[in-house]
Amino acid sequence: MREKSAEEAPLSEVPVGREAREVRLLAKLLDGFANPIRLSALLLLSRRGEMRVSELVEEIGVPQSRVSGHLRCLAWCGYVRARREGGSSFYSIADDRVLGILKLSEGILEDNLEHVEACDVTKSC
Repeated sequence: MREKSAEEAPLSEVPVGREAREVRLLAKLLDGFANPIRLSALLLLSRRGEMRVSELVEEIGVPQSRVSGHLRCLAWCGYVRARREGGSSFYSIADDRVLGILKLSEGILEDNLEHVEACDVTKSC
């Protein structure tokens, strides 16, 4: 396999290292997909479009306060958008690139399912 040049590599201008501000920000960005409640909400919204909070709560099966907190986080970071109508809040995917990340994740998981299932990140795989 040939090495990619710095111009071809993703995020080629981002300094690396656990103390690098940009790496910490990228880790926070990806953490938006790492929580099962947030990921469940994103998956549901990607499949069904706009949904009420109450519908998400019913589907995900956790208390409304937890779902709402995660939705606020996702909205603040630009993954979803919120809309109020009467006493209801509706959420939808705010950026099509979120759908792209979910689709890429699906392919990577499909190709590496056995390894991902066996991986224990707390023990460094």
